[in-house]
Amino acid sequence: MKRILVVAMLLGLTGLGVAGKAVAQETPAAGPVKVTGKLVKAMGIGAETPAWAIEFESEQSFGGKPVQSIEVEGNAKKLAKLENKKVTAKGTLVHRTGAETTDRAVLEVGKIKEWKEARPADETENNY
Repeated sequence: MKRILVVAMLLGLTGLGVAGKAVAQETPAAGPVKVTGKLVKAMGIGAETPAWAIEFESEQSFGGKPVQSIEVEGNAKKLAKLENKKVTAKGTLVHRTGAETTDRAVLEVGKIKEWKEARPADETENNY
């Protein structure tokens, strides 16, 4: 009888730990996030990942994890128009997990636009 009680208590404590971790993973990061990179279609097993990702020119760090890209969620039509273009996106960073994937950062896009390189001042002025 004691053995059953001990096993039940251990299972209950394990369940509380897993539930606490699941709630923490959905908590967004403090403040807005702004990223710049190439918007590409993402592939995932079992459709656990969003259909889009932003690939960075150099490694970035989100939540202490260095990454080459970040998954993005947002307006599918707008994202499709910007496919394979360099973009700047602003949004909220959230954490997602799935049956096949580990905890990962996902950017919920609020605003996204094609990135425009600033031209040097001497190219914009007429030098006569």
